[in-house]
Amino acid sequence: MLAREAMARQTVSDAEQSSVESSVISLLQDAESKSETSQAISAREHFVFTDTDGQVYHITVEGNTVKDGARIPPDGSMGSIACIAWKGDTLVLGDVDGNLNFWDLKARLSRGIPTHRGWVKKIRFAPGKGNQKLLVMYTDGAEVWDTKEVQMVSSMRIGRNVNYRILDIDWCTSDKVVLASDDGCIRVLEMAMKSASYRMDEQDLSDPVWCPYLLVPRAALTLKAFLLLQPWSGTFTMDITQVDYNEKDEIKGLIQEQLNSLSNDMKSVLQDPELSLLQRCLLVSRLFGDESDLHFWTVASHYLQAFAQARTLSQRDADAAAPSAQNHLDICHDVLCESSYFQKFQLDRVRLQEVKRSSYEHTKKCADQLLLLGQTDRAVQLLLETSADNSSYYCDSLKACLVTTITSSGPSQSTIKLVATNMIANGKLAEGVQLLCLIDKAADACRYLQTYGEWNRAAWLAKVRLNPSEGADVLKRWAEHLCSPQVNHKSKALLVLLSLGCFYRVGEMLHSMRHFDRAALFIEACLKSGVMEANDSTNKLMAAAFLDYARLLRSLGLREGAALWASRAGGAGEQLMEELFQGEGGVPDGAVADDDVELGQESIE
Repeated sequence: MLAREAMARQTVSDAEQSSVESSVISLLQDAESKSETSQAISAREHFVFTDTDGQVYHITVEGNTVKDGARIPPDGSMGSIACIAWKGDTLVLGDVDGNLNFWDLKARLSRGIPTHRGWVKKIRFAPGKGNQKLLVMYTDGAEVWDTKEVQMVSSMRIGRNVNYRILDIDWCTSDKVVLASDDGCIRVLEMAMKSASYRMDEQDLSDPVWCPYLLVPRAALTLKAFLLLQPWSGTFTMDITQVDYNEKDEIKGLIQEQLNSLSNDMKSVLQDPELSLLQRCLLVSRLFGDESDLHFWTVASHYLQAFAQARTLSQRDADAAAPSAQNHLDICHDVLCESSYFQKFQLDRVRLQEVKRSSYEHTKKCADQLLLLGQTDRAVQLLLETSADNSSYYCDSLKACLVTTITSSGPSQSTIKLVATNMIANGKLAEGVQLLCLIDKAADACRYLQTYGEWNRAAWLAKVRLNPSEGADVLKRWAEHLCSPQVNHKSKALLVLLSLGCFYRVGEMLHSMRHFDRAALFIEACLKSGVMEANDSTNKLMAAAFLDYARLLRSLGLREGAALWASRAGGAGEQLMEELFQGEGGVPDGAVADDDVELGQESIE
C-alpha cells in the first residue's frame, strides 16, 4: 500500500527512474518488515445511510472496529429518501418527491429545496478538491447545483430540444458531464448542459481514422462491395480510381481516404491472391463491425469447409450430415457446434459445476444434468448423497433405485413412457423428459419440449443425445419455428441451417430477405467449395441472386462489377448487360435498383 501510494504521488521522468525504483524497493521492504511485526495497515471508512423514517446514520469502520457516529434527525419536509451524496462538510439527500436537502455538517444547518421534478434518481458530486458542484438526475432530465451557494447552475429537461431519455449520469471531468441516453448515445456536455457534440469530419485528427460509417450510406456500400470482390481484374487493387465507378470525384476522394487509412498489413492481406472468398468476406465483416455479417460468415466458413472435406473424402448420407472437422467451431456459438464437441463441452461443464457445488439445490441441478447427458452412474451417486433430514430424501432415493434397475424390456419401457407422458401432461415437463431420456426416447422428449415451447432446451438435448439424422430433424423444426411470422428470427434460422448443411435453403432465404450481396457471395462460395453444383434446380436461384446483385452494383455505380455478375446470371442478365453498355449517357435508374439502394442504406444506418 505504501509503495502504491508513493508511485501515485510521483511523476516519473527518465532521469528519476532509478532513484524512484530504489525508493520503491525500500518502501516494499519497509512494508514487509511491518507485516512481519504484525503492524496492520488499516484505513478508516465511513458509511452513511437512512432508515425508513428519514433519519441519517453515520457509521465509522476502522480495521475490525465499528463505531456508531452522529445521527441527523429526519426533516419533516422530506419524503422517502432515494439517494445520498457526501463530500467534505456537505451532505445532500434526495427523495422520491423531487426535494433536495443540503446539510452543512460543520455548521449543523440544513436547507430544503423543492425542485418539483419528481423522483430524484441519482446525485453525484464533481471530482476535485474543493469542487462542490452536484449533478442530479431526474426522470425527465438532469440539473447541476452549486452546493456552496445552494443554487442551481444549469438544467436540461426532455422536451422540444431534447428528444432522448437519460438512463444514467456521471462526471466525465471536474467541469464536464457525461450522459447515457436511450437512443444508444454517450453524450459529454459542458456544465451549462448544452450540446457539446460536433461533426467527426471537422476534427483535426493527426492520423487518418478507418471508419466507413463516416461516409454517406451509398459510398459505404460501394466501399464494402469494392473490398469484397473485384472479379473484373486479375489483381486486387486498393485504388478506387482504377475501376469504372460512375460517381462524383468528391465521393471517390472520401472512399479513397478510407482505403488509405487502412494499415499496410491489412492492405497486404486484402491484396493477397491466395485469400479465399470466405476469408475475404469474414475479414470485411470485421472491418465494418457488422455483427450479423460476422456471425454468418464465421459459421458459413466453418461448415462449408467441413462439408467440402467430407465430400472430398466421399463421406455421404449419415456421415456427410455430421462432418468431422479438426478445427471445431468456437463454443460461443453453442448448439451450432458439432454434436461431439458440444457434448464433450457440456460434460466438462457439469463436472466443473459438480466440483463447486455447495448446496442441495446445486447438487440436484448437477444430477438432473447428468441424467440428461446419459451419465447415470454419477447421477445415482449424487442422488444418494441427499441427507435423511432433507424433504427430498425419499424421492431421490427412489429415483436412484429406478435409474439403477431400469431395463430395456418392453413392459418396463411402456410403463415408464406412460408415466412420463402423464407427468408432462400434468405440468411436470422436466421430470417427464428425464424419464424419457432414461429409456433412450430422447427424440420423443425433444418433440414434447418443442410442443411446449421449449425450443432451446430441445435443441440442446438433440445435440447431446440424438444421432445426426434425428438431431437434424429437431433442428430443422426449430429453424422453421424461427422463420414463422410470430417469431421472425430468420438470422438465427440461417445459422441453424448452415450447421445442418442446408446450403441451398440458406441461399433461398438470403435472396428472399433481399440480402442480395450476401446471397450472391454465399452461392459463389458454395460453388467454389464444391458443396453446390450448377444444375436445373440451382440455376434458377443462381440467376436470380446474381442478377439482383448486379442491379445493386449498377445502382451504386460499379459498372464493371454489375456487368460481370449479370453475365453470370445467364440469359436473365442479357437485358441488364445491354443497359450497361448502351452508351455513355449514364446508368439507367430502374425502380428495382432504387429499392436496392434504399435497402442498402437502411442496412448501413
